[in-house]
Amino acid sequence: MNRMIQAYFHTESQAEDAKVLLLKYNPEILEVGRLPEGYNGSGRVLLPLVDGVGTGADASGHTGVGTVGVMPTVGTLASEKYLEEDQDTLHYVLSAKLREADYLGAVDLLRRNHAHLEKID
Repeated sequence: MNRMIQAYFHTESQAEDAKVLLLKYNPEILEVGRLPEGYNGSGRVLLPLVDGVGTGADASGHTGVGTVGVMPTVGTLASEKYLEEDQDTLHYVLSAKLREADYLGAVDLLRRNHAHLEKID
């Protein structure tokens, strides 16, 4: 079974870079398009992961990578401030159709590379 992903980016460069990274999953569909009006979806958006979250020293002073939890989803009603500030600046969309087995890896890869993903249930 295949799943669709739609990821939104601020710049064409970010979208094209993510497209190249997704090639390792051998997607059935993979394309980048421009949104002249910016993102105007009504779905929930997963925020990009921030580099360095969950890293640092543990209680014994050893440094290493800690567990990174799931970033919160941004709902349309609870995130008016986010949508007002960021919605119009997401001008590029990457669409991909991937195997179910590759979906979570692709989502993680995209979120680590500046993607705002629309959650498609």
